[in-house]
Amino acid sequence: ANAFDTNKLLWLVGVVTALLTAYYMSRQVFMVFYGEEREREHASEPHESPWTMTLPLVVLAGLSFFGGLLNLPWKSTEFLRKWLEPVFGERLHALDVPAGTLWALAIGTVVLGVVGIGIARAVYLRHRVPEDRMEPLVLRRAWYVDAAYAAAIDGPGRLLSTWSAYVIDLKVVDGAVNGVGTLVRATGDRLRRVQTGYVRNYALGVVIGAVLVLGWVVTRVQGTMTQSESAQLGCIASGATYSVHGSLVV
Repeated sequence: ANAFDTNKLLWLVGVVTALLTAYYMSRQVFMVFYGEEREREHASEPHESPWTMTLPLVVLAGLSFFGGLLNLPWKSTEFLRKWLEPVFGERLHALDVPAGTLWALAIGTVVLGVVGIGIARAVYLRHRVPEDRMEPLVLRRAWYVDAAYAAAIDGPGRLLSTWSAYVIDLKVVDGAVNGVGTLVRATGDRLRRVQTGYVRNYALGVVIGAVLVLGWVVTRVQGTMTQSESAQLGCIASGATYSVHGSLVV
């Protein structure tokens, strides 16, 4: 009724959807629970579902039945609208449809549902209409949606996943990891030759390291000294050299 009051096209879409829903849900029921037994060579023996499945279905069926009574199209039974009125307030659309129109819409919807059930019954239960006439190839193939999906997504997606597995993963990711391992192993093989076991080689390394550290310290100190401090240091160094030379001469 709300759609009928605001947008007739939207209401028409809902009506057609209700007809199709009644048809295909009845088709499912007739094909599963009625008619001749179909081939079940690879199927298990039919059996009743356990209570862990039956009980939730019964609860949902009861709730769906009584839930439909919460907002029947009469003023005295609009419990759901009155309960939600403090939440939505004036934002709820006020129907401007006469009571007779509401009844006509409700009865028309029920009639369409019955028509959908009758069509499904005539086709799949009574077999008065061939199934091929009701479901041409395009419908049996689900409008070729699955085929289009497989052609547009499944095929390219499979190629992309294969390329990613054998190129990106195998060559790039695994190559990078294996390359790091090879580099570490090669570096270890080269550095292992430094460990000769001779004390003189270790002493030479200590001396070279000390000279490098001393040179780095001197370079840093000279870089932070002012010009006058450098001159004084030069004079002191010259005097010390003269004294050393003088003592050597003496």
